[in-house]
Amino acid sequence: MTGLLARAIWAAIAVEVSAQWLLSAPAHRRPADEDGEAPWLVVLLPMLREQAVAAQSIAAFTGLDYPTGRAAVAVVTTEREHTARAQHRARLAELAALPTLTPSQLRGLFPAARCPAVAATVNTTPPDERLAVLAKQFDAEPSTADIVTALTTGPTSGLPLVHLHQPDVGGRKPGQLNFALDRLPDVLGPLGWREDAHAHDTFILVYDADAVPDAATLTAFADAAATHRTRTGRMPALIQQQRLPLLTRRPFPRGIAGLLLTEEWVYQLRRSLGIELARVRLHHWLTRSRIPEPVRMWLRPMVYAVGCGMAVHLPTLRQLDGFPEPMEDLGTGHRLSLLGAHFAPSTALVLDEPYTDTAGLANLHALAFTASARPDRHAREVAHLPSTLPRSARAVLILREWTDEAAWLLGAPLLTTAVASAWWAGPLWAGLAAAGVLLHGPITTARLLALAPALHHRVIPPATTEPTPFAAPARPIALVATSPFQPFVRLAGPWRLIWAKATGRRLGFGKTER
Repeated sequence: MTGLLARAIWAAIAVEVSAQWLLSAPAHRRPADEDGEAPWLVVLLPMLREQAVAAQSIAAFTGLDYPTGRAAVAVVTTEREHTARAQHRARLAELAALPTLTPSQLRGLFPAARCPAVAATVNTTPPDERLAVLAKQFDAEPSTADIVTALTTGPTSGLPLVHLHQPDVGGRKPGQLNFALDRLPDVLGPLGWREDAHAHDTFILVYDADAVPDAATLTAFADAAATHRTRTGRMPALIQQQRLPLLTRRPFPRGIAGLLLTEEWVYQLRRSLGIELARVRLHHWLTRSRIPEPVRMWLRPMVYAVGCGMAVHLPTLRQLDGFPEPMEDLGTGHRLSLLGAHFAPSTALVLDEPYTDTAGLANLHALAFTASARPDRHAREVAHLPSTLPRSARAVLILREWTDEAAWLLGAPLLTTAVASAWWAGPLWAGLAAAGVLLHGPITTARLLALAPALHHRVIPPATTEPTPFAAPARPIALVATSPFQPFVRLAGPWRLIWAKATGRRLGFGKTER
């Protein structure tokens, strides 16, 4: 009970401090690059079946403010999408023969927003014509590469746009990113960039295709790099822009599933502020502090990099041999933490969409667990590289990450048992249990719901994009009341994965792997 209460107090404080730090940050108004010292920035947008948001995403990122000739946007599509389309086309006859076609049965064949309309069209067509209608709809749907090619060849304004198309070589998002890393001269070369001369001043920025960044995103990265270099004499290995899941393009479903997904949305906001940003800021402070190393060893966190708003120094990426599978962000954060690399936070924000379907959420949790559960493997991958941390500090980081993963798998049922037993252990323990549950659940959830509109308003998107939608949760009272049960939502993905491995079944992780 004491541990539960301490963790709840820490989470509430971390959320509040991080939120106030973001809300009080000054606006970035960087002048033109008169002295030619602005770092080179490459925005990488890996896309797979992103027809619905590709044009909006490209407009947002090419419209970012930055000195002319020092940044470019590269969209990375993959031939895996066309391979999957050929396989899906073979299923059209089977789908057309169904008595009633549902939108869920079309997921993966069409963008999610188009599935209801296509299903309705097919269902109102005579049975002998359904296959022809469905095939016509399928063939008329452009691929992501088709859309990006059209945008690249047309007139553009703002940052230069480059389209890179990866062959069907398997892999996931890290593979697309590494494909782009091998072709940086094609992206920045036309601007006069050469790796042998400019790598020390180049950052690679990674985003999700559905993200909408603040207009000052790139200037905020440049300011963070310059400030860190002034204070420490070196570039940060990674600058993290904070991702907030406040972009509600698609509503949550109704019923229990919708309530659980909304609970996860609140948790993701809490994690973004109280864990991801708090750890980067704590690590940043420890790097510059004069606290003795034995003390810093126990305070230093394992940083969780986030692949939507992550800027990695190019020499660091070359040293790591690119982005690691299966998740480019968690793996990079783990490896840089074990090397004692420098991290820096950015005060600009980026919005992305929360998960609105349970299967996608379970796949995300399974993949994140896979990427985090073996920090010893990350340690072996970077064992040949120089580290500023002693062996004991690296061992503490690995043990701390294993503790986090064990708490993920077992924490919720163990704490539930402890809370239930506290009521028979006496009034002191019952009081601690009540305080911990209230602070960890309803109180922090209510505070996050109050902070969400202000944080969303903090993001000023580029002028090339439409206003970003924000919708308050439909049932805030139910959300606050059921918040203590949220940790159980995160158990489905990892335990489903463990069960699949134990029974010898192969489990996929979602659309990127498919």
